[in-house]
Amino acid sequence: MISIDVINVEKNYGSIKAVNTLSFSVQAGQIFALLGPNGAGKSSLIRMLVGLTMPDAGEIRIGYQGEVRATIPEGSFAYLPEDRGLYLDRSVSDNLHYIAKLRGMTKVQIQEQLAHWLPRFDLLDKTNEKLSKLSKGNQQKVQLISCFIHQPKLLILAEPFSGLDPINQEHVLTILKELKQSGTTILLSAHQMALVERLADQMLLLNHGQQ
Repeated sequence: MISIDVINVEKNYGSIKAVNTLSFSVQAGQIFALLGPNGAGKSSLIRMLVGLTMPDAGEIRIGYQGEVRATIPEGSFAYLPEDRGLYLDRSVSDNLHYIAKLRGMTKVQIQEQLAHWLPRFDLLDKTNEKLSKLSKGNQQKVQLISCFIHQPKLLILAEPFSGLDPINQEHVLTILKELKQSGTTILLSAHQMALVERLADQMLLLNHGQQ
C-alpha cells in the first residue's frame, strides 16, 4: 500500500506560483479528491507527484512497503492524465497489450486481466475495433482499463468520469470503491461533485495553488 505526504510544496512557472506552500496527506488505501477550478494548481501538483516535474520548494514523501521515498516506485502506480495518450489508429487490443507490456506484464497476465476488464466494461465485442471508431465514452473505458490492467497500488486519475454517461459513471464509481477495498490508494480530480462526495474519504479544495 502507498501513502503520500506533501509538505510545504511550491511550484513556480516564471512569475506564476502554480502551487503555493501546500501540505496534505493521503493515507494508504484512501480515496482522496483534489477539487478546484481550472488553473487552481491541480495539474501542477499531480505532475510533481508522478515525477514529471520537481517541486521548487518543500518535500513529497511516498510511503511504500515500510520505506519513505521521494518518488513513487516505478510500476506501482498508474496515471490517467487529462490529455489522453492512447493510439487512435490502433485497436483496443493493440493499445492494451502495448501498455501492459510496458508495465512488464507477461502474455498470460495480460490475457487474464483483459478477460476480466473487457467484459466488465462491456467492451469484449469491440476488442479489434480501432479506438477512432469508438465513442468518447468507450475510449474513456479503454483509458481506465489501461490504468487498472497491471493492478497498481496507487491510481492517480484526472477526470476519470469524463465522457461517460450517468450509468457508466456509476459503474466506474463502483469499481473505484472495489479497488479501494482491495487496498489501492486513489487520488483523483473531477468536476462531478455529486460523485466525488459519495466516493472520497477526504477532499482538498485548491484555489490559486493553495488550500
